[in-house]
Amino acid sequence: MKDVIKFLSFIAYTTSIFFLPNNPLILLFFIVNFSIIFLNRISITKVLRKSMQVLPFIIFTFVINCVLDNVINAIWIGVKLLLVCNITIIYSETTSIDRNCNNYKSIMLSIENF
Repeated sequence: MKDVIKFLSFIAYTTSIFFLPNNPLILLFFIVNFSIIFLNRISITKVLRKSMQVLPFIIFTFVINCVLDNVINAIWIGVKLLLVCNITIIYSETTSIDRNCNNYKSIMLSIENF
């Protein structure tokens, strides 16, 4: 049950990042992400290395958004994507495929019973 709550919290956290307004307060989520890294004793270099692997896709999205919208909004979307990718990497380091399958199964069974 703890893993299901952790998974649903992860989904709520990542979804809420995109609904937040574009202001500097969103940068506080970087502090939240780094505190989660330290609390779960994850290697910061591993998270940064994996984040660097995703960076070309974030830059590509930034460029597309610059063409379609203005630069300021493109920067905010890039920051939000970086935050979501970072927390996804952190979540993937703290869970396993088997645990995720059990989470999905538990969620589907509870929805079925509902």
